Amino acid sequence: MAAPKIRTQIELEQPLTSFRGFTKTTSAGTATTVLDISTVMEEANRITFVVELGDLYVNFGSAATSDGTSMLIPAGTGYTEEKIQVTGVISVMRAGTTNGRIRGGVWGR
Repeated sequence: MAAPKIRTQIELEQPLTSFRGFTKTTSAGTATTVLDISTVMEEANRITFVVELGDLYVNFGSAATSDGTSMLIPAGTGYTEEKIQVTGVISVMRAGTTNGRIRGGVWGR
């Protein structure tokens, strides 16, 4: 009996076939949906973005809040993550009185 062929890591990795860029500027102090992943792909597995103006709270999967469940991303900085599974909304909320802008992209299947 032949030994089973063991696959290499590169053979197991699947390419990310979908991409969607986004830009959103807040206009109020409430949560704003940046992108609903389920409308453009099955799931996002890689995300990268920069907060260009105003500090923003960012949340994957639900509405952004200032109660500690959302990430606070200062203006002029960004965030990148691979091997994640985002299937719902990406939401932002401004951290102060200045409207913020986020620009980035997601890759997935």
